[in-house]
Amino acid sequence: MLKHIKLPDAQCLEQTENKITHIKTTPYKKGRVNLYWNKSRSALIVGNKVKLPVLSIAHIMKCKEDFSNTDRNEIQLGDSVCYIFAKPLVPIYCATVLGYQIYNKKRYYYLEANDPHCKIPYTWAEFDKNKFFLVSSNKSERKFSVKNEVFAYYQDELETIERIYSTIRSEKVIREYMTSKKYLGESAFLYCHLSLFKGIYSWAGQYRTHEVVVTNRNHPTMHPDDIKDAMRKFGDGFASKYLKSVKNDRRKIVEALTFAHTQLAWIHPFSDGNGRTMRLYLELVARTRGFEFNLKNAISTSKNKRYYHFAVRSAVNNGEDKHLKSILFKAIN
Repeated sequence: MLKHIKLPDAQCLEQTENKITHIKTTPYKKGRVNLYWNKSRSALIVGNKVKLPVLSIAHIMKCKEDFSNTDRNEIQLGDSVCYIFAKPLVPIYCATVLGYQIYNKKRYYYLEANDPHCKIPYTWAEFDKNKFFLVSSNKSERKFSVKNEVFAYYQDELETIERIYSTIRSEKVIREYMTSKKYLGESAFLYCHLSLFKGIYSWAGQYRTHEVVVTNRNHPTMHPDDIKDAMRKFGDGFASKYLKSVKNDRRKIVEALTFAHTQLAWIHPFSDGNGRTMRLYLELVARTRGFEFNLKNAISTSKNKRYYHFAVRSAVNNGEDKHLKSILFKAIN
């Protein structure tokens, strides 16, 4: 009977030159499934598409959770992860898990970079749940990323890195402005984008130079030639007309934030990252005025997020801002 052939000493795929290797037997739906790694294509093969016998390293790690569930806590062979590497060349490492071992009672994963241009092609990494982020089970086709400086090969890796950086950097920006009392005009908005995306994109903190249409609903934004002047006017008007009169009035801070959100969404000054930058900027404005601000909780569900996008479109396209005001009012404490 044909079967998998164990490689008793193997801890990672680096130790075998075989094109196809059985890497795990894992729970899937109501049963179990065998998964294989195609080394020449750097791709996962699911199920019975492999002609046996093949060599196997599946015994080095026993899987307990359904591999297709990307909310699981378990990191498995064949997963794509973002690992906080904290090296100058590669601060966050986008890789596939292709090996496993226990050494001195500690767990280590063998990682191979997904981007063939990555300056560190492979590494062993000690497992720390605060440093490993599961990105994909590699079960489905993945979209390649836009050009970036962090060696993210797939778009889901890039989005994960953006979230990691945002969490760390947003609070730093807010602390800086809370203590320095800096001007909250155009320069502050540019600084928010630079802080969030520096090291990820070469154009962080720079206005776009090409036209952009938002979503597949074909919502046009401002022409790039008009952005710089529009942002200068926004900054001056926002400071003189709104921020000076806010004080501790909740209604006035909501009016100020609604105006800012509407104007910035229409201008759409950056190639990408506008939404995250706007939300950080609004929080910066609110907190420096003595208010707590949590828009993330206000749009946490799919339904609320759809309503939020509708509210922004209504404000930008139709001048109807009551829906956006309602959402921002709930975000303010």
